Amino acid sequence: MKGYITTCDGAQYELPTLLRWEFSYTGSVPCDSFSLRCPYDPAMAETLRRAVRFRAREDGATEFAGVVDETNVTCDEKGMQLELSGRGLAALLLDNEAEAVSYERATMGEILKNHVTPYGILCAGYDEAAAPRYRVANGSSQWKVLHDFAALHGGIEPYFDKTGTLELRRTHKGAGVTIDAQTSVTALAYCDRRYGVIAEALVVDKKAGVRRSVKNADFCARGGTSRRVFYVPAKSGAQTMRCTGEYQIRKSKEGAETLRVTIAGRFSAAPGDTAVVSGTKIGISGRFRVIECTRRFGESGETSELCLQRE
Repeated sequence: MKGYITTCDGAQYELPTLLRWEFSYTGSVPCDSFSLRCPYDPAMAETLRRAVRFRAREDGATEFAGVVDETNVTCDEKGMQLELSGRGLAALLLDNEAEAVSYERATMGEILKNHVTPYGILCAGYDEAAAPRYRVANGSSQWKVLHDFAALHGGIEPYFDKTGTLELRRTHKGAGVTIDAQTSVTALAYCDRRYGVIAEALVVDKKAGVRRSVKNADFCARGGTSRRVFYVPAKSGAQTMRCTGEYQIRKSKEGAETLRVTIAGRFSAAPGDTAVVSGTKIGISGRFRVIECTRRFGESGETSELCLQRE
């Protein structure tokens, strides 16, 4: 694994041999994140003060791309070492605030042009979404502008891959992975949290006198009964109401039933992949979606940790 930093004037520098590194991928928010440690040389001081971007490459392929948040230099019995940390490129949207504005007939292309493209983020493609009215509230981050528009008016969850490229598709085409008795699993942790999960989202347009019920069928089948009521602006339309209900149910399910798996060595997986789990020592099996994966390397070698959510 090799690390590279890019300065504010566009110059790129290769870091010394990495002694320790950790890359966490979520594909969304909270952002992807990285941290690393490598030898330090005093000649690096001014370059590090101007470092704004980081990229990790392995066997010619990009394994992480992000922004530099913090640098620390230590000098002790271990010698001089540099510690570098930061987040994925979604941080560029989180860290920048949008001006308050009201759109008439907003489209995904317009939202990208005004709130994403100016920050140098590349979009690999998008499914169209539109809203007759869309209001950007004062104090909203550019991420909130994009995410709320995509989720509430298009049923789309923005996704960043490990190269920092944005994808806006209703269906993310993740890969399939298998975790079974043959996988080098070193630790497992399972959690099933029912509290806070919505069984029914009732979406109401009071001015139009329209109500739409959206059910969480899987949770209802397990005895879930929690109902929440959500109000939408007048004349939001059937699609916006449905997307609002589905979005609120989806958010309530995040982290509700999870399986954390630690695996010795490298295990290829990414957020959005589907994991088929079987043969675990704790008796948990089934289809799960990868919501976070972490690669770590240190003195004891490389490990991979996956956080899975039942589909």
